[in-house]
Amino acid sequence: MKQIFFATGNEGKLEEMQPPFEEAGYNLVQVEADVPEIDAMDVEEVAERKVMDSYQEAVLNQEIGSVDYFIVEDTGFYVEAIGGFPGAEAAYFAGTAGADKLLDLMDGETERTAYFKTAIAVYMPGKDEVKIFTGKMEGKVPEEKRGESHPHLPYNSYFVPDHGDGDSLAENEDLKNAEMHRRKAVNDFIDWLKQ
Repeated sequence: MKQIFFATGNEGKLEEMQPPFEEAGYNLVQVEADVPEIDAMDVEEVAERKVMDSYQEAVLNQEIGSVDYFIVEDTGFYVEAIGGFPGAEAAYFAGTAGADKLLDLMDGETERTAYFKTAIAVYMPGKDEVKIFTGKMEGKVPEEKRGESHPHLPYNSYFVPDHGDGDSLAENEDLKNAEMHRRKAVNDFIDWLKQ
């Protein structure tokens, strides 16, 4: 099975991304690379910078040898009523203020449109090239917490996708199919690998 090195400390992302790669004949190998993120709202910008920094750290720490594909994934949660916040800062916001504070920020708002956007940055050392694959999932922020999220996917209780049956992502894990933002980005990457 071919290997793709994935720099992440988030077990939830790894668990979610592994099955479609395995089906396509690729094994995701987790690499620990603790690099600071740039301060930006755009997930593509964050992922592009992070993949280069993570690769360099992994090489310096001798965690990896020869690599065809080295990836990072960054997901933002954009709430239109509050100017797209928290955007690419979603993980930081959840880790400091707590994802539940999102509802406080939206108190009294009737416009609750939101979306997740994922960017997978792929670095190919042999070509010294970065390619970005994205996926988006649109929906709304409910007025109260709905279900219990995975510890590493805190916003799933605060998002009801447009294409579902009214459940939040936390209430119905079957919603994590080809329509989900992360899965769309993964599928685009896998399609590109097959070309």
